[in-house]
Amino acid sequence: MSRTSQAAQAEVISPTKRILHTSQSDVIQLGRRIGIGAEGEVYEIQDRLDLVAKIYHEPPSPEKAEKLVVLARLGNERLFNLSAWPVDVLRDMPDGPVVGFVMKKIGQAEEVHALHSPKSRLQKFPEASWAFLIYVAANIARAVAVIHEHGLVIGDLNPKNILVTRKATIYLLDVDSFQVSVDGKIYRCDGGFPEYTPPELQGVAFRKVDRTQEHDCFGLAVVIFQLLFMGRHPFSGRFLGQGEMPLERAIRESRFAYGVDAEARKMRQPPGTLALDSMPSWLVKMFRRAFLATDRPQAREWTEPLDALANKLKKCVLHSGHYYYQELRKCPWCGIESHARVRLFNFMIPGISSQREHFRLDAIWKEIEAVRAPSAPLKLRDNMLPAAEPSEDVEDFVRDRRNRFIISLWFSALGGLLISLFINFPLALIFLIAVGTAACFIGKSGHATTMQLFSQLGKLGSDDPFLERLHTRHRESVKAVTQIQQQYDREAGIDRWGVKRDELRNLKETYEKLSQIREFKLKQLATKDQFDKFLERFKINHPDIDGIGADSIADLLTHGVETAADITEERLGQIPGLNESRSKRLLHWRQELEQKFVFDPGKQVDPQPRIAIEKEVDMLRIQLEQELCGGPHYLQRIKQEVETDRQKLEPALQKARRELGQAEKDLEIASKPNSLAIILAVLIIAFMIGSLIGPGRQSSNQPGPPPPVN
Repeated sequence: MSRTSQAAQAEVISPTKRILHTSQSDVIQLGRRIGIGAEGEVYEIQDRLDLVAKIYHEPPSPEKAEKLVVLARLGNERLFNLSAWPVDVLRDMPDGPVVGFVMKKIGQAEEVHALHSPKSRLQKFPEASWAFLIYVAANIARAVAVIHEHGLVIGDLNPKNILVTRKATIYLLDVDSFQVSVDGKIYRCDGGFPEYTPPELQGVAFRKVDRTQEHDCFGLAVVIFQLLFMGRHPFSGRFLGQGEMPLERAIRESRFAYGVDAEARKMRQPPGTLALDSMPSWLVKMFRRAFLATDRPQAREWTEPLDALANKLKKCVLHSGHYYYQELRKCPWCGIESHARVRLFNFMIPGISSQREHFRLDAIWKEIEAVRAPSAPLKLRDNMLPAAEPSEDVEDFVRDRRNRFIISLWFSALGGLLISLFINFPLALIFLIAVGTAACFIGKSGHATTMQLFSQLGKLGSDDPFLERLHTRHRESVKAVTQIQQQYDREAGIDRWGVKRDELRNLKETYEKLSQIREFKLKQLATKDQFDKFLERFKINHPDIDGIGADSIADLLTHGVETAADITEERLGQIPGLNESRSKRLLHWRQELEQKFVFDPGKQVDPQPRIAIEKEVDMLRIQLEQELCGGPHYLQRIKQEVETDRQKLEPALQKARRELGQAEKDLEIASKPNSLAIILAVLIIAFMIGSLIGPGRQSSNQPGPPPPVN
């Protein structure tokens, strides 16, 4: 894992209170931890943005502590600028043991082996072309040359101890493991990787040997070779002899796997790799010196040839990201990508690639997840309508209706009584109906003048105009609430935010599947390419086609239908004179051929359509990166818009709901009619009372029968 990756994944802790002291008795306080490695942890230093502190897990040995003091004393600006050189040592107490050291802060860099793998290179260095790799190799050689000019030996020179930025700037790490010779004492380098160890040191215990700059030159040559040959090790290839050939043994026996004479060493370079003669002759000679001779090129010797190669590159006519040595007749990267079915370099898209920063999907997605959803909207539609008192005009209407109800009761009582006293049947029945009708009309009317009452006598069932206005007001209130509620749900709800979040999640999943998408499209292309070429082998005058006359074949040829690949329903339908029967025979012949097709995954695809697919996938990648990078901003903006719309719409919605509540309250109260049954009951009761009283009064007023005559 790279130092920057470790820093990104390191646990972020609160600033520690640990106080340390430099050799100059300066006091420093550690900040948060930003990285962790095998030997120790790296911390920020409070109030010093340009420096960091490396603290060992275990206190270093006395010799290691003495070595750190020596390194700090030898440090200068050149060493500080190209390596993690100790600026000063750190102690728990002014005179206490060494627990770590201070070094210059290095940011936005990756271990150089990230440039080896196509996957990591395309992700972490999306704009890296072969020219960029050459610049990095030259800068590594310059950095090693500076170390050697100071009389030092790196010892453990390997890609994990080298950081590179997107500007091809180089930083050397693990300086505390360098071999240093001061005042006749040698502080050795105890570590090393066999892959970067010269033949003469293979199997040797490093702590028992004094290394030389000549040993560094071998490791440097391997590092440069791997950069220029896409991570391939110069001694890793196919062994043509008997048994296995481990890498350490191949190095020890100088079995360089590249070059025209590699088979003489019983080695063959791996398939799908760059040939050694794809380099200029002067670089070929330097690699052969480094891996086949004892007179290895010194670090400074690499810089001029590598700079010369970088200046003699040309761009591929098919792929804007392919650069190669200008003396070659064709682009070697196109052939390697076709053979290995792997993507080595991205397309260079003007105006886009030059402005993109390093895209880290995990970091971007954490930023997206950090944007909280808007709070839940007010559920006004689920709330009970606010309590409301009837409006003033409705109170007048109810008061008038109550008064008329009282009047109608008196009218019914008086009318029924008078009819029973003064009108006999059957005329009394007619008067009862008339009085009852009039009383009901008086009691039913709400907001009408006397003239309106008389004008509505013939329309007893008509609605009151005032109630009609209340119904209209209620309908308008319902409509207003519905419209504002819909607008509120659309603009102030969390649906918009959720839709955008789901869209970003889909974009993330698509980005994670870009390699599968690319493979699928390339396989589709390869299948179609082989399928079309297979059908093109069969001419339409093939003897297997039965029932197709010479005239029909001539018509087909005239219209450009020459092989089975040209036979489709659409094209056959455009040929005049070709009847349905012959069309079916031709289509059936093609179908029989299709069943014989077998896909060969080993065949290569023509470069132009393959590169078109690569460019299409690359454009999709760039589009996804741009949209995902803007994801946190989009989500935050939608959230702010939702909150703004809520502030604007909630008062309007609450007002509309209050108006609806008022309208419903008014309509509820105004719609309660006077009871006509009571009015009619009073009329009948009054009539019955009058009828009981009436006969007695009539009998007392009438003269009695005449007395009998004697």
